[in-house]
Amino acid sequence: MATKAIARRRRASNPRRSRARRRAGFTLPVAVVAGFAPLGFGLLSAAKRALAGDTAGAAQEATIRATGYNTDTGMFHWPVFMQSYGPILVGIIVHKLAGKFGVNRALAAANVPFLRI
Repeated sequence: MATKAIARRRRASNPRRSRARRRAGFTLPVAVVAGFAPLGFGLLSAAKRALAGDTAGAAQEATIRATGYNTDTGMFHWPVFMQSYGPILVGIIVHKLAGKFGVNRALAAANVPFLRI
């Protein structure tokens, strides 16, 4: 025997509830952003080299710093890669742990503007 489809009415949303919800604002995860400092300083030294006139050496240094791959020798340098991207990975892990322990929620409750760990 076939069953009849029951029409269910959708409840109207409560206007007070919709007003209480706020859109999330812009926040900077400081631990992750700080992890980009070694990579930035490495690329800054390559830029200084380029301004001194050694564009080929600057491109080589920027490539090694950004990818860990040396185009002259054709080899991948794991220590250089980890020197650039290791702090970023550590920053991501610290950011995740701070979120799990509620540090970011405490910062938000203390009205600290747009900074999160």
